[in-house]
Amino acid sequence: MLSIVLTEFQKIKRYHILLVGIIGMTLSPVLGIVTQNVAMEEAKNPNFDLGALVNNTIWNNAAIFMPVIFTLIGGYLIRREYTDDTLKNILTVPVSFPKLMAGKVAAVGLLALILGWYSFVIAVIVGVFARLHGMSLFTLAKGFLQMGGISLGTYIAVLPIVSLCGKMPGLYMGGSVIAFFLGYCSMFFKSGLLRNIYPFLASFTVIGFDTASYISAKSEGSVPLGIASLGAMLVISVFFIVGWKTPGEAKTKQKKHSFSLRPAQRERIKTNRH
Repeated sequence: MLSIVLTEFQKIKRYHILLVGIIGMTLSPVLGIVTQNVAMEEAKNPNFDLGALVNNTIWNNAAIFMPVIFTLIGGYLIRREYTDDTLKNILTVPVSFPKLMAGKVAAVGLLALILGWYSFVIAVIVGVFARLHGMSLFTLAKGFLQMGGISLGTYIAVLPIVSLCGKMPGLYMGGSVIAFFLGYCSMFFKSGLLRNIYPFLASFTVIGFDTASYISAKSEGSVPLGIASLGAMLVISVFFIVGWKTPGEAKTKQKKHSFSLRPAQRERIKTNRH
């Protein structure tokens, strides 16, 4: 598995899709500082410091940028094996197709974590250039851990979509649109059961992020329910990945079954079809 993940990272470096992720993760903290500067006076945060900028970056990432970027990169990496016609060479190696795709999914998960921490570094740099106060070891450590947690949580939330893109690789663009819509919907669940089990909001709950100032949440999230929600997303994703079949496998089995039939049986089947 480790060799598959390392191989995927070698491939990712050559793909332009990585640039999309870098740009998106750079825009998130920039959007946070711009929004604060252009907002009306009554809408501005009077206590806007580095910690507030990091929190804005975390929220913008999870609600807007990460769902699209993670789904887009994951679907793209899987699709390349089909469009580049490399599967016929890869599958000569003694490794199952589900294991190969699981390695791709794991590589994208690790990349999601790296992109999240990259966004955190950009937020700190932007905050320094904007001369924001509030720089402290506690603020940096908390932001670093929460950014890593929200990156993994958001990736787990969209993992079923990425897994479906593996079964139907031509739909990864549509999957990205769906992921964006689901991430944006986080703003509308403020209380009740959906507030606790909605995967994107569950990620915030698990990392201890206060969403009250972003969605005016009327109740605190339940950590056990949040963990259960993300766990369910993992189980669904594993179910999809295990069900992946090697391209052409079904056709091969159909041909073998056809040749195993007696000539008279094949003739009757042809007659019935006509």
